[in-house]
Amino acid sequence: MKIFVISLERSTERQTQMITKFAKADVEFEFFNAVDASVEGFTLSDRVAPQITKKRKGYELLNSEVACYASHFLLWERCVEMNQPIVIIEDHAELTYDFKATLMIAFQHINEFGYIKLSAPLKPRKFIEDKKIDTFNSIGHYDKNTCFTTGYIISPEAAKRFVEASDRIVEPVDDFMEKPWLHHVKAYSLARFICYRANIKSTIGNARKVKTNTSFLEKIYIESFRLYETFLRIKS
Repeated sequence: MKIFVISLERSTERQTQMITKFAKADVEFEFFNAVDASVEGFTLSDRVAPQITKKRKGYELLNSEVACYASHFLLWERCVEMNQPIVIIEDHAELTYDFKATLMIAFQHINEFGYIKLSAPLKPRKFIEDKKIDTFNSIGHYDKNTCFTTGYIISPEAAKRFVEASDRIVEPVDDFMEKPWLHHVKAYSLARFICYRANIKSTIGNARKVKTNTSFLEKIYIESFRLYETFLRIKS
């Protein structure tokens, strides 16, 4: 079982923390150098479509969001090349006491489900169980999107579909990954979760959803597109 932790090469403090956390969990892993948005012409920066994002969302993506997307994209490519499932964790993750044992159980089911999120949803969501995997844990899905890519397992088939659907970038990677109508990969989740976002400052930033100079007609389109995607989510 190969585990990759995404981290900027310069984020040495976070890396030290992750080494300590994984040592405590008795789990081997390796760091994967995150794409750095401060580097001109960084990976996938040529795939952004700011006009589309602005039209649909009312704002434009930050370079750091695009770089985050690119970091996951490169690991999806690695998964396809290796032709085996991998675990992807971000360097702001906290691990639960049963991380190792539960991950090993969940990993056995990845070829059946394709994409299994290991982290908790940001807001309370209704969980629908699809399969009981042991006395305490299940794999299922939530009635609404849960966002975040703090930790997940992915199969080569699911990774390939994500790669093929990433010819342009119009939204954050966590939003993209929860839209099966775009890539035919359904987002499943592990319950109970075994990692969660630590209470530390984001390297992406919190200013991305600032909507400025949006006309009334543009607001109508944004809301209409939101409702359209809600319909697609229910249908999926």
